Amino acid sequence: MASELCLSLTKYFLFVFNLVFFFLGSALLSLGLWIMFSETSVLIPALRFISMSLFSYLLIISGVVTISLGFFGSLGALKEVKCMLAIYFILLTVLLVAQIMGGVLLMTQRSIFEKSLESHVQKLIKDFGKNDSDLRDFERTLVDLQREAKCCGWSGPEDWPMGFHCSCYSPNNFTANVTGQSDIYTSDIYTCFNTTLRLNEKGCKEYVEEWLSAHILIILMVIFVLAVVEISGSILSMRLYRQASVDYTSTLYH
Repeated sequence: MASELCLSLTKYFLFVFNLVFFFLGSALLSLGLWIMFSETSVLIPALRFISMSLFSYLLIISGVVTISLGFFGSLGALKEVKCMLAIYFILLTVLLVAQIMGGVLLMTQRSIFEKSLESHVQKLIKDFGKNDSDLRDFERTLVDLQREAKCCGWSGPEDWPMGFHCSCYSPNNFTANVTGQSDIYTSDIYTCFNTTLRLNEKGCKEYVEEWLSAHILIILMVIFVLAVVEISGSILSMRLYRQASVDYTSTLYH
């Protein structure tokens, strides 16, 4: 009797828990698609350090992953389908292992990661404004970062070999005369002029390092909470899997 009660509690707790995740994933996916295909400005605050199109991709990916987890977890728990519970367990395990491997690699290969990131940013600056559609979102993100963080380049203004982008200057009361294209994110030739114009000497690398140092505790707490959720979900799904007696093929006909 006690074991049946425990099994029922596990079953419905796992169902409700993953049902919430399913609706959360649906909301993330819908918001991401809305931002991506909206022809007018969306009614959400502009993000400071990332372009809206790149943000929409992140929302879509997060939504698909969350929906998948919620679908297999909730339906597998409610119907006690071993196949779905096994897939749910595998997905959670893969996410947990990826988090652990990512954290270990970031800690042990930090210098290599920093050099690789620096190389990619410098290449992005070098190829800035060449109408490469694959780089457009990253160019917008770089411009937003330089403008909002009041930084220039990765290591400093010298990263811009052909002249500084207007976002390298303090955005207070200045005008920009763009030669060539009219798109502020893709043009590579700018003439910025104002009597109070000031070039931002700090590189964005310094700002990113300061931001990470200030928010490292929050990041670690989020990672820890996610790990606890994933481990708990894995344990509950395996417990329900061992107790479940419903065969997948028979479920299709009921």
